Amino acid sequence: MRIRILSVMAMMITLMAACSAKSTAPDTNTSGSGGNTGNTGGTGGTGGSGTLTVASSGASNGTLPTTYTCDGGSQSPPISWSGAPTGTTGYAMIMTTIPGPGTVKYNWILYNIPPTATSIAAGATGVGTAGFADDGGGLAYAPPCSQGPGLKNYIFTIYALSGTPSLTGLSANQVTGAVLTAALAPVTLASATLTLGVNRTQAMINCASLRTSLGSYSTTNSLAITCDSTYGYFSTYGIQMKHAMMNGITATNQQVPIAQNFTGTNAWKIPLVPTVATTKTAAVDGPIGVAVNGVPIFNPCKQGGCNSTPGGNDTKVLGELDLCNGHAGRADDYHYHAAPICMMSDQPTAYWDSHPLGWALDGYAIFGYRNPDGTTATRDNICGGNTLTHQNAPAGYAYHVTDVSPYVLSCFYGNPSPDLAGQGAKYAPIRPPGTPITASNMTLDATTASLAIGGTTTMVWQSGSTSYQIKYVRTTALCWTFTFYTNGAQTSTSNYCRSF
Repeated sequence: MRIRILSVMAMMITLMAACSAKSTAPDTNTSGSGGNTGNTGGTGGTGGSGTLTVASSGASNGTLPTTYTCDGGSQSPPISWSGAPTGTTGYAMIMTTIPGPGTVKYNWILYNIPPTATSIAAGATGVGTAGFADDGGGLAYAPPCSQGPGLKNYIFTIYALSGTPSLTGLSANQVTGAVLTAALAPVTLASATLTLGVNRTQAMINCASLRTSLGSYSTTNSLAITCDSTYGYFSTYGIQMKHAMMNGITATNQQVPIAQNFTGTNAWKIPLVPTVATTKTAAVDGPIGVAVNGVPIFNPCKQGGCNSTPGGNDTKVLGELDLCNGHAGRADDYHYHAAPICMMSDQPTAYWDSHPLGWALDGYAIFGYRNPDGTTATRDNICGGNTLTHQNAPAGYAYHVTDVSPYVLSCFYGNPSPDLAGQGAKYAPIRPPGTPITASNMTLDATTASLAIGGTTTMVWQSGSTSYQIKYVRTTALCWTFTFYTNGAQTSTSNYCRSF
């Protein structure tokens, strides 16, 4: 029987950040034709004498939608095939890309697919046996995630086999794309390919860096990143439980840390493609960025900005920061004013040389105390950063923390997001500001449970010979009951609710 070998037809358009709408029929490749042929698969199997074809109902006009890339859900796409030649006893499927001349990367490898199969559903597992995908997937699907912008082609090849490929003695991790391709050659009756394109933009790449930088904090602190072509929207409740808060403060305004609501339309807007500002904006007051654990980072000084008074209005110099360089502000919001050193202790020192510890409101990343090569960070006299190439961050500029004021940055090297000008609207204070007093032996017994609805959190401290205590109970998502004590005696209790 004469087997017709399929020709490859690549169909590509630019894939924007939002998912493309699906066409009413799957993208299909057949010998001498291509495009939308309406193939939906069938019972298939060992019979038939038609031309083998492969299609994807998830593709649209020759592109692989964002859902199936690292910029979306990272889900494997649906694949279907038909027209297997007589004598087919099984199938294999290999997905490859060519990142550069002379190189091939394997994104998805499946073999031992039964002869009765005619499709693989989106996100399906357990179909056949997985081989080792060397483009980051291991024994699973590695979604397209190119390091640079531009069009990349991904080739899906279905093999109709006359027998089982010889892989005796090999572990699953040893069945690489090259090994399986060689093993398939003697038993291949026919093969069909489908080429789909992904045009990854710089905004997509930077969105992935932003999302990846959160690491395990995404789960522990309920963080999320969503992106459009302009901003990464950093959703956070502005509080964390990995390290202690408020301990060691020696000057307090009697505020406490409670959950905020930087979610939905109030999420922090981080520019995805930072642009260098012609005129730099000074970091005078309020938030300048967000740490990767979801806690906002403020400029060095308290409300009103730095000045020439003793201490310069610098929160760290005045003893208003805890051992982790944070404290609660007038909205009972926890935030940092200097390097988030307790959060940084979650990783080896070298980690922060190449991984952002936070993101400034102009879209540039904030790194640790050292340059990418491990040397002491070079901080220019412009805004407190440098133009070295940093991994996992936008090109052009990056900030570095220091133990000398202004600690993080003195100005915005790039054009800041609207959140800088609109920072006041992002907070909803629940009570009037407290009276500043000196403090010693301050501690806070916050836990995940105590800060949740129904939980009680207590902050205690001394001022001279007088002891103080604030107990606050979260009664609903937006309301708390505060009880105040002096020298062990209750002085007042009040209910407070946040407007959003």
